[in-house]
Amino acid sequence: MKFVIPYAFAIYFSLLPAFGMASDDKAIEPLNIGNNKQLFVDELFFDESENIRLRLHPAKKTGELNLVRDRAWESATLNWFSFLEDDGKYRMWYECYDIEGWPTTDDTSFCYAESDDGIHWTKPKLGLVEYNSSKANNILFRQVGPEGAHSRVHGACVFLDPAAPENARYKAISQGMFPAPPNYRVAGMYSADGLHWNRYPQPICDVFADSQYSAFWDASREEYAIYGRVSQGGRALGRSTSKDFTKFEALSLVLAPNEGDPASSDLYNSAAMKYPYADNVYFMFPSLFQHDSQTLDIRLAVSRDGVHWTYPEQDKAFIPLGSAGEFDSGSLYMGQGMIRQENELWLYYGGSRLTHDNGELENLVKPNGSRSMSRVKVPLDRFISAEADSSGGYFVTPPMLFAGNVLMLNAEIPQGGQIRVALLDADGQPFENRTIDDCLPLAGGSAEKQVYWKTDGDVSDYADKAVRLRVEISGARLFSLQFKQGYPYRVK
Repeated sequence: MKFVIPYAFAIYFSLLPAFGMASDDKAIEPLNIGNNKQLFVDELFFDESENIRLRLHPAKKTGELNLVRDRAWESATLNWFSFLEDDGKYRMWYECYDIEGWPTTDDTSFCYAESDDGIHWTKPKLGLVEYNSSKANNILFRQVGPEGAHSRVHGACVFLDPAAPENARYKAISQGMFPAPPNYRVAGMYSADGLHWNRYPQPICDVFADSQYSAFWDASREEYAIYGRVSQGGRALGRSTSKDFTKFEALSLVLAPNEGDPASSDLYNSAAMKYPYADNVYFMFPSLFQHDSQTLDIRLAVSRDGVHWTYPEQDKAFIPLGSAGEFDSGSLYMGQGMIRQENELWLYYGGSRLTHDNGELENLVKPNGSRSMSRVKVPLDRFISAEADSSGGYFVTPPMLFAGNVLMLNAEIPQGGQIRVALLDADGQPFENRTIDDCLPLAGGSAEKQVYWKTDGDVSDYADKAVRLRVEISGARLFSLQFKQGYPYRVK
């Protein structure tokens, strides 16, 4: 059965400006994809489809304990953290709690760790803050801010800001306390080196929620985006944007539990980001809190504009809970960030044996009670695939404008599987020598592959014209497509 997916049309029209096109009531404007990589994370490219499904590919756990509680100022537990790569060095910022301060406004240390390989992390002696009569520690601050707005921070997210001057190239967003009620609101910080921080004297957003906030500079929209918890009959996630990092309007709801989630569940931190390695893709890694079991695992939601979010497979965890007794068997929270190592992506999450209802000091201080940070791996771009079983399936894209002379597909094709592609005009008619039957089947292996037809692989004659692709898949998975400038003439 052939069908058109309403969601695809809704996202299609909402994304025309992002793809450099304006909507037109009289004609369907093509998506201008240029030579940018396009991921199959949702149904945007399924103008028509049959027997095609989206499949979530969970992250691969390493089982490593990359950062653990082993200092006096961490004696209660580790908590929210951010990580990034900057000029060849891996850097991490995290908060922790000590037993002596718990639970007061002076129970939190904001700390720093670094690594040469992203696996083994050290806690340098920074000499910035005195703790128990010594500055031989990795504490950046216990409380920060000018007089009248001097307090701890909680749920901080650190990011690099390419749009900022050198003295503010590191930014952070967190919960902060201010003198005027309501006292707890969203605070902003900036730093030249990621070690010495300044906090803005006024809140940057007049809302408050627990958990970690997310923030980043969205270069494609030339604005800052922040994400955090909002109330929607329970815990949900909201978003706000601003051209100026010092002032955001209240967060608007963008993702809430729905009928596809388990009954009695909430969403915690968003861990939202703009994906840097493909066009118009945003990821969110919320922790799904299930009240019945009191557990939290990590899900994956996707968006093309940062506002409209969907799940590729809503009932599947991106990072599942560990088995009973393992360090991550009770509750999981994704850290903020993503590190690329050649064709592999590394992310880190905090895992604990404790369930949500057991997160009290008496349980945290037990030998196995603290939260630990661990690494997971994802092949570059391979979060979600479009796939069909051995009986075969197909999809036809909306009209597109591309640049380049070759078509590359990032695919996983097991033994016996194949993918074929036809190049169509805007009305869906195949071009001569570019039909499905002309296509040499892509088969065998897991790699980026060039599409060839019987004559050659050159598509330059169709560049900058409205075209569609018909993609037929049998027993294979397709992660992305990209038109490039390459060498199209050799036929395999």
